[in-house]
Amino acid sequence: MFDTDYFEQHLAASWLGRSFFFFDELESTNTYAKKLNDPVSGTLVLADDQTAGRGQHSRKWLTTAADNLTFSLIFTPSLADRVTLLTLACASAIEDVLRTFDKASDFSLKWPNDVYCNGKKIAGLLTEVIFNGNKVDRIIAGIGLNINQRKFEGELEETAISLALATGKQVSREQFLADLLVRLEYNYQRWLNASADLVKEINPKIQGYGKWVTLEVEGKKMPEKRKFLGMNEQGALQALNKELEVSTFAYEQVRIKLD
Repeated sequence: MFDTDYFEQHLAASWLGRSFFFFDELESTNTYAKKLNDPVSGTLVLADDQTAGRGQHSRKWLTTAADNLTFSLIFTPSLADRVTLLTLACASAIEDVLRTFDKASDFSLKWPNDVYCNGKKIAGLLTEVIFNGNKVDRIIAGIGLNINQRKFEGELEETAISLALATGKQVSREQFLADLLVRLEYNYQRWLNASADLVKEINPKIQGYGKWVTLEVEGKKMPEKRKFLGMNEQGALQALNKELEVSTFAYEQVRIKLD
């Protein structure tokens, strides 16, 4: 059981997570966050067991009850541009905090919305923009983070990992989340202020950065490899061809394939 009292006592973020909804069980924290009326920016929706969690492209996010962290954060910026950059800013914050708990493992970000540990997925993000007419109502960042799960079933056994499996130790979910919200708050503020340093900080963390990779655009592999230059300050992927021409792709279009 998640100890909400311990979490709130150790939360040092100034506004992120101060409005807090906790559930023993919930189908989807993102779905609940969508239905809240006039939420405060920084609202946290956390479920100890998420029964119908979703990842990118409506994939299911499978997790065991009371072992991991499944939550959503509500942000209320005036504009909904650079959403890919916001997703990766959140992923970068996750990686930063993972490193404080585990200094031995190899962490990286996978374009456009995953965090990897020792070659396996440890966290996934689903960012959704909700509009009220033509106006941005809220941005919801849904996060699934494997903390203390010790066993994964089926194909996940080969592709997923948790912090406990990486370190061999049980981790305080309450402390991890409290620490993470501080870093997320910091990165969100930098995203809001269009900090160039944020992009420079994230790019080297992304798998394939600076390498010649295969790009898959709208499900089809491009015939020639391109050098992955990271993302620009708008959050679009940039790649260089052999003629030294730079192409820019929206994240919805492109995936990076490491050979």
